[in-house]
Parts: sequence; C-alpha cells; structure tokens
Amino acid sequence: MLVPPAIPPLTPIDELIETLRTAPPPVTQPIDRDIVYGMCTVGDAGRIHDKHLLTAMDWPAGTRLDISCCPDGAVLVHPSEYGETHVSANHHFRVPYRQRRIADLNVGDKVLLVAHPTDQQLAIYPPPALHATFGQPRNQAI
Repeated sequence: MLVPPAIPPLTPIDELIETLRTAPPPVTQPIDRDIVYGMCTVGDAGRIHDKHLLTAMDWPAGTRLDISCCPDGAVLVHPSEYGETHVSANHHFRVPYRQRRIADLNVGDKVLLVAHPTDQQLAIYPPPALHATFGQPRNQAI
C-alpha cells in the first residue's frame, strides 16, 4: 500500500491568510433598526405569543387589534378601536379562525413575525407565504 506524499499547498501562506482577513464579516445587527423580528408557534385557537415583540410595538394588555389577510398570504395586524381581538395580559392575541383559514395558518405552525413599531403594524408570515418566497432551491451561493 502506498501512502500519498504530504504536499503543502501551492498558494503562499500570506495569500491564504489574506483571504481569511478579507472575508465578509458576519451580520451581527439588523440592517433596519426600525423592524423587529420574531418567531413563534401558533397556539390553541390561533394564539400568537411573543412578549418581546408586543413590548416593542407598545401594545399593552387590552389593546384592540384589527386583523386582515394580504393577497401574498401574510396576515396584517394593527391597532384599531373597533378591532375584533385584543392583547391579553399574558402578551398574546388570537387570530380568528376566519383569517387563519384564508391565510392557511394552522395551530402548531411556526410563523415569522415582522413588526414595524413606527407604523404600528405587525405582519405574520405563515408557512405557505414563506414557501412562496424561500421554497425554491438556490442555484449557487454568492
């Protein structure tokens, strides 16, 4: 049995080190500080629970919310004095069955929450909406 010889790389060590130094730094902070992201699992009866996000939105317990569905599959939530649901003392609210059915949002689904505190708007992206955006495989990395 032959053992292959150990051959050092043909690239000078300085060049290898330089490629490591010029690699793009990891993203440590969000690009837009006016957007708050979160994820949660839809609880029983359509419960959405994220204390950090509701605190960032400044929606105290009792805030009435209007919930509507977008054509792209997202569910939009914003405060309204005639809203059909409200924020509970436990920092959650419920998406009514009618809107959950339109958006194909099921109990147990993991959802992406995107909040815009300055606009007082929260978008809930259920799995079908996320699949439409991220479901196709990528051909190559950047």
